Amino acid sequence: MGVRLMEARIVKDSLQKLSEVIPFKYPATGWYFSAENLENSFIYKKDRWVCMFMYWAVVIKKGKRIQFSADCGKACPGIQEFGGFTPPVDDKGKFIAEIERFKKTRALARAYYRDWVAEIHTPPEKFLYFEQIEKIDDNREIEVVNLFPDITGLANLTALATYDREESGTLIPDASGCQSAFSIPYDQKFKDRPMCIVGSMDVLIRRFIPDDMIMFSAPANRFVEMVNNIEGSFLDKKFENPTSF
Repeated sequence: MGVRLMEARIVKDSLQKLSEVIPFKYPATGWYFSAENLENSFIYKKDRWVCMFMYWAVVIKKGKRIQFSADCGKACPGIQEFGGFTPPVDDKGKFIAEIERFKKTRALARAYYRDWVAEIHTPPEKFLYFEQIEKIDDNREIEVVNLFPDITGLANLTALATYDREESGTLIPDASGCQSAFSIPYDQKFKDRPMCIVGSMDVLIRRFIPDDMIMFSAPANRFVEMVNNIEGSFLDKKFENPTSF
């Protein structure tokens, strides 16, 4: 199956339609590749360990874009490895099991490592950018859309993701924050039946984001497809739910 490209202008139009039926407290964000070293992009400090989510607010609140590439210095290599820019380091499960303690044994950590390595794709360009969707140039090809609903909005998005499916259209994976924000939904883009991802469940990154922030991510092609299903669904403004209070 050919992978459809999704221009930002189409994603923006779909986001506007979705926002009419589901309110969002935080602006939607998107990821895109580019060969260009775009001016005024935020590049976080690389002379010490930092997590990309420590700088999440510069995108969400200040409207800046973050640039990622193969160079991460001493910072967390997560998005560089998950984005395919640098080879993942196999430490035999030590970091996840014995330092972060997110897995009980090294064997479990190694199995987790094998699973996520299989999801990595070679980046098509030198740079990867993360930015508010409304600020992305209309002609950019958006890869992944991140939405930030409240609990009711999450329920609506999960239902919409399954509206045209026999099976569930949403996953809550065991994943790091940057995996759930980018690499897992990006991997779904290449599948015949792409799924949406409920993310920000990484207990480490929860230290750096608001307590009420939940992330719902989708490959851009699936996001547009979902929005096109609103008419006639339970989210249609013309529909009056007979079971509502």
